[in-house]
Amino acid sequence: MKLLMLSAAMVCQVLALASRSVCQETKAQPERLHFSMPFPDGHKVKFELVASSAQRIPSSDKTGDVLQLRGNVEVTMITCRPTGNLCDKSPLVLHADAVDYNEKTGEIDTHGDVHIVLIEPISKTVASK
Repeated sequence: MKLLMLSAAMVCQVLALASRSVCQETKAQPERLHFSMPFPDGHKVKFELVASSAQRIPSSDKTGDVLQLRGNVEVTMITCRPTGNLCDKSPLVLHADAVDYNEKTGEIDTHGDVHIVLIEPISKTVASK
């Protein structure tokens, strides 16, 4: 009888803890914005940019428009070979709190906490243009 009572008490405790964890609200992650920006001057390079928010600042002179990316920004470079349709994703991913990308020059200014992560290199075949 003691074993039955002890088992019942343990089951009640487990169910009470399980129901708390199951009923907790999970906050939805904000949708991330994805951009694929070609490198200027016709190079076979493009940048993949991911951020929480973005704003394009038009330029009134010849310096070029600036794409301002904010919130856990990731920048990856993809290089396509001159012949064929094979592209290589850089094994380096730049992470920053904020990035300003100049669309005319391809210059990237980083702000806040900035670091680079090494990932496994990826080659992929893409449709030729």
